[in-house]
Amino acid sequence: MFKSRLIELCQQRRWAPPAYKVTREGADHMPLFRATVAVNGKEFRSAEDGAWSVREAQNLAAMAAFERLTAVPAPLRPAPDLECSPNMRLQIYCQKQGKQLPSYRPIYEGPPHLRKFKSVVMVDGQEFKSPEFCYKLKEAEAAAAKFALASLPQEASLPVLKVSSLSYKNVLQEFAQKERFPFPLYNTTSDVPDYPGAYKSTVEVKGLIFQGDPGNSKKQAEMNAAKVAFQHFKDSK
Repeated sequence: MFKSRLIELCQQRRWAPPAYKVTREGADHMPLFRATVAVNGKEFRSAEDGAWSVREAQNLAAMAAFERLTAVPAPLRPAPDLECSPNMRLQIYCQKQGKQLPSYRPIYEGPPHLRKFKSVVMVDGQEFKSPEFCYKLKEAEAAAAKFALASLPQEASLPVLKVSSLSYKNVLQEFAQKERFPFPLYNTTSDVPDYPGAYKSTVEVKGLIFQGDPGNSKKQAEMNAAKVAFQHFKDSK
C-alpha cells in the first residue's frame, strides 16, 4: 500500500503526516471517489478517472505523491562529524586496557522538582567524580567519564571513532525504492580486531556487498556501510 510507504517517507524526512481530502461523485449505487493528499506543503491528486472506494482513491493519491517525492533524493543537510561520547570513550579505554567496565553511582541534591546530579564513576578501583552538579543524570555521568579520561594514563593514544549525523541508511533505502531494488540487507558483528567494543557492518544491495568503517555502535556501523553503498551507486550514475 502506498499510503503506508508515504507515511514511512514522511517519518524518514521528518515531515508532518500526510493529510487526505476525498470527494464523491455519481449515483449512490455507483459512487466515484477522487482524493488529494497534502505532503510537506504540496498537494498530489489521484488519477482523473477516479476510484470505486475511498481507500483506493487515497492509495492512488499516495502513489502519485510517493513517486513524485522519491524521483529526486531528499535534500541532505550537511552537519559536522561528532566525536563519540566520553562514556563510550571510557568504555573503549577499559576494554583496551583489559579492565573491568566502568560503573556509575549518582549523587543527588535538592528537592525532587529541582533535583541536581553529580556522578561518580569507578574505574579499576579508582573513583572519579564529576566536578559540577548537572540538571540531568546523563550529563553528570558524561562529565565524570570525561574527568576520568583526563586523569587516567595513556588516554591520548586511544582511537577516537567519529559518527556522521547524516542517516545514510534512510538515504540508501529511499534510493533502493526509487530504483526498485530489493531492500538493503545488513550483517553486523562486534568482532573488530584492534577496536574493542566497536562494530563493523556489511550491506547487500542488488547482489553487491559493501563494507563500511568500524563504528562505536551497531547503528553507526550500518550507516557507514550504507554510505559506501550509496556512494558507489551515486558514482556509477
